[in-house]
Amino acid sequence: MVVRALRSVIGDLLADHRVLTRGDGWAMTSVLRSIRRVALLVAAGWQFVMLPVSFATLGSAAWPLVTAQLALAATALLALRRWIPDFVIPLGMMAVGLWSYLASGDIDSALVFAACWEIDFASCLMGLLVLHRVSIALVVLPAAVTAVTVLLALPGWGAQLPTAIIVTQSSIILAIRAGLPWLLRLAADTDAVTARAESASLRTETIRRTSARLAEESRTLHDTAINTLGAVANGGAGVADPARVRAQCARDIELLRAMRGERAPSAPVRLRSLFDHLALPVRREGLDDRALDRIEERLGSERVRAVVSCVREAATNAAKHSGADRIEIVLAEDSELLRVVVRDAGRGFDGTIPEGRGIASSILARADAAGFSASVDSRPGAGTAVELRVPLDSAAEGREPTGGAPSWHGNDIEASVSALHGRAGDLWALGVTAISVVLTVGGGTNRHLALVPMLGVMLLAWAMSRSASLRRAPALLSGILIACTCAVFVLSAAATDFGSAGAVNWQALAPTGAFVLLLSLGSGRAARILGAAAWILTACGVAVLAGRASPTAAQITVIAALVGLGFVVVWETFRARVERLAERAGRARRSMLEAELRAELDAAAQADHRRWTDAGIETSVELLRAIAEGSATLRTPNSASPARRRSATCGSSCSSAPSWCT
Repeated sequence: MVVRALRSVIGDLLADHRVLTRGDGWAMTSVLRSIRRVALLVAAGWQFVMLPVSFATLGSAAWPLVTAQLALAATALLALRRWIPDFVIPLGMMAVGLWSYLASGDIDSALVFAACWEIDFASCLMGLLVLHRVSIALVVLPAAVTAVTVLLALPGWGAQLPTAIIVTQSSIILAIRAGLPWLLRLAADTDAVTARAESASLRTETIRRTSARLAEESRTLHDTAINTLGAVANGGAGVADPARVRAQCARDIELLRAMRGERAPSAPVRLRSLFDHLALPVRREGLDDRALDRIEERLGSERVRAVVSCVREAATNAAKHSGADRIEIVLAEDSELLRVVVRDAGRGFDGTIPEGRGIASSILARADAAGFSASVDSRPGAGTAVELRVPLDSAAEGREPTGGAPSWHGNDIEASVSALHGRAGDLWALGVTAISVVLTVGGGTNRHLALVPMLGVMLLAWAMSRSASLRRAPALLSGILIACTCAVFVLSAAATDFGSAGAVNWQALAPTGAFVLLLSLGSGRAARILGAAAWILTACGVAVLAGRASPTAAQITVIAALVGLGFVVVWETFRARVERLAERAGRARRSMLEAELRAELDAAAQADHRRWTDAGIETSVELLRAIAEGSATLRTPNSASPARRRSATCGSSCSSAPSWCT
């Protein structure tokens, strides 16, 4: 097991990490772009930290060095546009750091301390920007050159700093090379899981919408050809007016043509049209047209269409079966509901609703699909009442049968970004602890043995962040991590006598381990502000204490605090950048999936068209057209014998002209 893990680590160190970035998913794209942008901004930003430190240490002699720092900052900003190769920036930072060593000449100066971090950041950026294994050489060789130059040009500094330079830079690049593949693999895995979830969602959404459309097409067929031809066959009040029947046939033809895709759908249905083209005269009560227009704005077009279709089906059923000569439609607005009641005073029935028939399919199922409720109340001899209860709140817009944006399950970008951020926080906390161990063992300044408890606190913070019980108490865990951050800062300062001895070995990034864990665990805004304030106050207190020894020690303390706090700002910038890019990529991906969904639905619609054609709908359309155009003469209800009226069915209408048309 240990051998296998060691081989895996060595493989990551020597591998070409570009292989891991070949995917084009949102997670990988967002992570890589964010790393590059933030790294180059750090390179530019650190030069503006170096400027005042250079002037404070060198005075007017700092101008050549300051000019180089400004040029390097400008170069880093130009690299954002890919006008300059990325590897040039870290190499430039290493050169500026070496120049600062030579210009200062004082190992205990604030400029040398800042230059140490210039070189440290350069090694970090090289590992992040250059994914090829050549990055190891691009760090170790310049570090060796810097160490040799310091030994030769500044012999009074001794061998400790040159040795620390080589050890530190080698540790940094190896840690980056070992840790970055974990983050890249997590991004690749996230993209793979997202792709599978999106594929499954696409299939599910296609099936859902196709099923909904088939159900609606079946209802449309029932409400048009079947109802109209059935009414003609049965006779009664529904066909007492031949002109109305012919007009209804013409409208049915238009609806069926739209259903088969032969022409674009008609304009959106209005609530006012509740009273149009009904099979029986209507007595209206309740809301007027102005109220209906106001209510219509709060309903989706599909829901309005469903309400109107339900009302028309109720009216058609009344004309076909009730024996009544008119219907009553009552409209009311009641506690964020639109109530529509269609009532007749006909013969009624026992209230049993057969499955798959007109009421069940064209009223109850249609209402449920559109997100509102429908009920039918009837008793023999007491007429029938159909009541629709339609929510007016836009949040309950309903399950639109064929429209609306799909919900892509499994594509929760916020959760995925949070997982990436949490994993990265774990990796950083472990990585910075490992580097601190290496630096301590390698002979870093360790006055009062302060680095020993510092390492203990760093490991404690990581262990606490993994505790399931503490994660269920976020306030307590946040307090522990804030306390660990401040304790690590104080102990790292104490190890250098608060900047007075061996300050170049101050492990200023050590406190970021606990604080990054605080950020990656999704702590609230208040906890983050409190943590940053506690860190700043601790740094101010240490700076005041160090200032009693020397102003330089106070300057070094301030720089050490800026290093840690600046890294935290960079971390948050990286997280926010990943979230923004992920959201943008997610929107683009959803647009593409919706286009794929439309293509799938178009293909399904073509298959449906062939199915309807095979089922004989063309014959029904031709019969409706013959009635609408008058080429088929309608017999009056009394002219058809009862036997013929009973024998006329939808099946006969689909195969040949029945006896009630001549």
